[in-house]
Amino acid sequence: MNLIHKAFSLAAVCLLLCVHAAKAQDPGHPNSVEITRGANAAVNFNFAINLPQLLHRMLAPKSTYAAFLQDQLELSDPALEREIAKVSASWSERAFFTLPSGAKVFLKQWQLPDAQSLRDAFKTSLILLNLPQKNAVHVDPMRVTAMVQSKMPVGRAQLQLPATMNPLWVVLKTDKFWLTDQIPMAIVELE
Repeated sequence: MNLIHKAFSLAAVCLLLCVHAAKAQDPGHPNSVEITRGANAAVNFNFAINLPQLLHRMLAPKSTYAAFLQDQLELSDPALEREIAKVSASWSERAFFTLPSGAKVFLKQWQLPDAQSLRDAFKTSLILLNLPQKNAVHVDPMRVTAMVQSKMPVGRAQLQLPATMNPLWVVLKTDKFWLTDQIPMAIVELE
């Protein structure tokens, strides 16, 4: 009977350690994008991303995350709008399809959440950052959209998105894959 009790205790400890390790490694919601065909040779991108973390990597990678969040909360509305415009311009330069001809078709018309939604996300992120670390909590992903408008329908092309979004789970109608720092681009078929 003692041997059964020891085996049960060992199994319980192993289970608790596995659950704790899984919580410690929980990255939260991964950044993702769904790519769909639109009308008139358009391709639509619907992103779900942890925008506070992504903006930190883009706008102030050398500051601490907490300092970045506090700085963003203290920005005036016009200053925050300028930051958002900077991010949109940067993404427009770094997000594109390369067609078989070698031509690049860039993502445009980036739509980020409004300033108040961003402020709420910064505030929530700061609160969560100050919670005890024993709970794996994170901010829900925020919606960002963009589109490619081409003169001719995009079929087979190489997709490249900004590295600051990595790792990024990409969902197409017929395919699903990761873009990472090690695999920063992919050949896609848009049917």
